[in-house]
Amino acid sequence: MVKKISKRGQLTIFIIVAIVIVAVIIILFYPRIQKTFFVPKTPQGFLESCVNEDLQKAVLKLENQGASLNPENYIYYNNNKVNYLCYTNEYYKTCTMQVPFVKEQFEKELKTAIEKKAEECVNSLVQDYRSKGYEVTSKKPEVSVELVLKNIKIEIALNLILKKENTESYEKLVILKDSDIYNLVSISESILNWEARYGDSAPETFMQYYPDLRIEKLKQGDGSKIYIVGNRETNENFIFATRSLSWPAGYNVNQETVK
Repeated sequence: MVKKISKRGQLTIFIIVAIVIVAVIIILFYPRIQKTFFVPKTPQGFLESCVNEDLQKAVLKLENQGASLNPENYIYYNNNKVNYLCYTNEYYKTCTMQVPFVKEQFEKELKTAIEKKAEECVNSLVQDYRSKGYEVTSKKPEVSVELVLKNIKIEIALNLILKKENTESYEKLVILKDSDIYNLVSISESILNWEARYGDSAPETFMQYYPDLRIEKLKQGDGSKIYIVGNRETNENFIFATRSLSWPAGYNVNQETVK
């Protein structure tokens, strides 16, 4: 009876040791095992994963800097260069639009920010499939960006053809990033129209019509204003600056000198 228990105990120990060894091997060599035995990600999934980090960083930068990667006419806010979208350096005058079409500007800048990364990701995709035994052909990717309702839409035209047992073809791949920037930019363009026409805007009017909307208007000492247009639910913001209908220090709107 003692011998039987001893043999069973030895067998149990052997099984436990074997499991531990297999687990260690899997942990150490998982990337190679995955590459050899598992089906690769779909082209769609591969590109989404590859582009995602750069895309998020670029979107956040454009949201914080008034739709500009490198603003030339700006004011600092929270260590960011916030782009003036409507501006005049004179007193008593309403501002002039610096960026007539903010949505198109945002799209253009975002494309500039990610197209190099997209090309790198397509090259990695091609190499990954070739390492799996696929015959792969593609062209240099062409990136287009569009702000749409609730999403940022990235289209990558690449004419990708994968051949192995079967043939798969992809004229273009589409990446959708959840974002409310389309609405935030649209509201911002309305605010800018008020600034250009009347020299100011009334954020509370917009918030009455759009309950999910949050607008802050932060007045600066030089007559500039920083607008933070945000979504209350997602906490996503679009930040931009204006300078319109400014008054000199010591002068009030009733044209009386403050003594």
